[in-house]
Amino acid sequence: MSLRRHFIISLFLSVLLLLPLGIFVLSPPSAHSIPFISLETEVAMGKGADKQVIQQYGIYQDKELQLYVNQVGQKLVSDLSDKVFRRFFFKLVDSSQINAFALPGGYVYVTRGLLVTLNSEAELAGVIGHEIAHVTLHHGAKMMVRTIGAQILSIGGAIASPKHAGQWLAVSSAMFQQINLGYGREAELESDAQGMLASTESGYDPEGLVDFLRNLRKQEVMTGQAYHSFQATHPDTKDRIIKAGLMASSVSRNKKDLKHNREVYLSKIKGLAYGGRVHRGDTNRYEPQYIDIYEVQAGDTWQSIAEKELQDKQRDLEISVLNGRKESSTPVPGELIKLVRDGIYEDNKTLKLQTNSP
Repeated sequence: MSLRRHFIISLFLSVLLLLPLGIFVLSPPSAHSIPFISLETEVAMGKGADKQVIQQYGIYQDKELQLYVNQVGQKLVSDLSDKVFRRFFFKLVDSSQINAFALPGGYVYVTRGLLVTLNSEAELAGVIGHEIAHVTLHHGAKMMVRTIGAQILSIGGAIASPKHAGQWLAVSSAMFQQINLGYGREAELESDAQGMLASTESGYDPEGLVDFLRNLRKQEVMTGQAYHSFQATHPDTKDRIIKAGLMASSVSRNKKDLKHNREVYLSKIKGLAYGGRVHRGDTNRYEPQYIDIYEVQAGDTWQSIAEKELQDKQRDLEISVLNGRKESSTPVPGELIKLVRDGIYEDNKTLKLQTNSP
């Protein structure tokens, strides 16, 4: 059965369940909402699907890192001229997938697999800003209108009252699957632009998002793992990166002291679990690995670092790509880079729990 057909059937089932409750009263229109779906209903949609996201992936058990992700997200939201929704929620979920996504109503998620891929706070801000734009531009709600049809929504009175968020189970399941495939080329380009504007207003270099997209493209070619919003713009990924670069140059013009915060970011992700399970239902067994931070010494090359630190000089390409660099480049003495080490990270204060065991 196609995803679209499954989605519509799920919707009808939920409508039938709700009919006896007599809650199909069309919500008053909002200046910011789209036809047939109020802001309150968008929040209910997000709240219902949020439970499924947490059930599917689980929250990554690192309080300091959770607070850091939330801090960056809340900073971006606070600097918006119109954040549309009163509250936003930023959560780090326990998945090795390279992913970030947003639900209607202000729910934004990043995976630990994404944090492994990023190389600066500016990159994180660019990605989160992109997802915030999906929320404020109502891409999730608009997708529902396109998929289901405004006629059905109007009959259902925005499907359900926001007071009955628990009844969103069937709808939000299909909605999350669709969102994870991306919103389509135009929506992704629109969110790239809005995300870079938001990160620039918060003092970040918008080139961070461009750097992330470029490096992600390299990793996609190497590993075959596709980022969900790349699927939405395929086969125009290269064109999207070019457009993002032009936009970054435009929004940063005449801006001074825009920050990357690379060292701050790397210090935050030291010890982050690497690889492992994709979701809670993943029963495969994985050897534990984690991200460590290494300070480049004089005379170091990618190959010498791989041989000296990982006892395998053939992992030089892995190290350069992980750090967003070309294999032909030379690491700079004093700079910090990421390495993937075997085992479970342990420092002087705490032993991080192995989060990738089934």
